[in-house]
Amino acid sequence: MLVSCPHCNTDLDVTPELFGQTVQCPACQGRLQIPETEEKSNATNPDRPQRAGWEEKDHANVDFLKSLLFGVGGTIGVLLLMVPLRSNRIGAIFLDRGWVNYAETFLFVWGIVILVMKWKKNQHQAQAALLQLFPERLGREINSSNVGGFIDNIYKTPLTLRDSLIVNRIRKALELFELRVDNGEVAAFLSTQSDIDANRSTGSYSLLKVFLWAIPILGFIGTVMGLSVAVGSLAMGDTSDPEALKASINSLTGGLGVAFDTTLLGLILSMFMSFPLSAVQKKEDETLTLIDAFCTEKLLPKLNDSRNLAADSLLEQAESIPQLVSSLARAHETFLVNLNDATRMLRDTGEMLQIRLGSHQQVVETSFTNAVTKLSETSGEIFIKSHIELSRTFEKIANGIDLINHSLRDLG
Repeated sequence: MLVSCPHCNTDLDVTPELFGQTVQCPACQGRLQIPETEEKSNATNPDRPQRAGWEEKDHANVDFLKSLLFGVGGTIGVLLLMVPLRSNRIGAIFLDRGWVNYAETFLFVWGIVILVMKWKKNQHQAQAALLQLFPERLGREINSSNVGGFIDNIYKTPLTLRDSLIVNRIRKALELFELRVDNGEVAAFLSTQSDIDANRSTGSYSLLKVFLWAIPILGFIGTVMGLSVAVGSLAMGDTSDPEALKASINSLTGGLGVAFDTTLLGLILSMFMSFPLSAVQKKEDETLTLIDAFCTEKLLPKLNDSRNLAADSLLEQAESIPQLVSSLARAHETFLVNLNDATRMLRDTGEMLQIRLGSHQQVVETSFTNAVTKLSETSGEIFIKSHIELSRTFEKIANGIDLINHSLRDLG
C-alpha cells in the first residue's frame, strides 16, 4: 500500500505487517501512523474483481519472543527436575558445575523449543497440501474465462489452512495468470517463489546453528575455567598443613570436575540437538519439494493461455508439409514444361516474323525501286515535251518579231 509522509510528501510502499503501526520515514526521519487497513481504490475494473489477499505469516521463522519465553520456562523446568537427582552424578552435572552448565542447558532447551515450533509449522504446511484446490466442477483446465472461479475457490479455503505456502503460492500464480494470461510468466513466478521460500527456510536455521556451535564452546570455556581454578588452588595450597593440603586437593578435584563435566555436558547436548535439527530440516526440505512438485505437475499443466491453439495449427500444417511439398514439386514440373513449350513457340514465332519481315522488306525495296524508275522516266518525258513546246514557242515569238520588223520597214 502506498502511504504519503505528511512531513515531506514522500510516497512509501508499506507492507501489510506494518498496518496500524507507527513507522519512521526514511527520507525526513519523521514519524507517521500507518492506517489499519489498506484503502480501496475507486478506480476498479468491473470485469475483474479486486482481491486484497490476506496477511501472510512467516512459514519458516518462529516467533522469537515466544520461543525465548518457552526456552526460559523449559530450562527452569529441567533444572527443577534435576533437584531430586542432585545427590547423584546427573543432578550434580546440571546443578553443581556453575553458570556454564546453566547456559548450556538454556541454549539446548531453547533450541529444542524452536525445533518443536518449526515442526508444528511444517505439519501445518503438509496438511495444507491435501486440499482440493482444483475441483473438477470448475473445469478440467484453467483459462482466462474460468480462472476467477478457481481463485474464488481458494478464497473459500478454511482460515486455519489458508495461510500456508501451497495455498498462497497457487493463489498468487492464478492471480498473475488472470492478469497476464501467460503460462511462461506463471512458470517463472513459481520458480522464483520456490527459490525465495527455500532461502527463507535455510535462513531460519541460522540461530539453531549458532546454538549448536555455542554449546560445545561453552563446554570448553567451562573446562578452561575449571582447570584454572584447579591449578590456582594447587599453587596456593600450603603443603605443610594437612588441613590446608586437604582443602587444596578438594578444590583441585572440584575444579577438574567442573572442567570435565562442562565439556561432557556440552558435547552430549550438542549431539542430542544435532539429530532433531537434521530431522526437522530434512522434513521441511521434503515439504518444500512436495509443494514445488505440486505446482509443476498439477498447476502448470492445467493452465491454458490459448497459445497452444496456434501450436496445434502449426503441427497440423507440419503434418501436411510432405503433401504440400509433393504438390509444389508437381506444379513446378508442370510450370517448367509449359515454360519450355512457350519458349519454343516464341522462338518459332520470332523466326516466322523474321522471315515475313525479310520478304516484306524485299517487296518494299522492289516497289520503291520501280516507283523511282517510273518517276524518272515520267519526269524525263515531261521535260522533253516541255523543251519542245518551249522551243516552238520561242520560234513563234521570233517569227512574230520578224513580221513586226518587216512591217515597220515597209511603213518606213
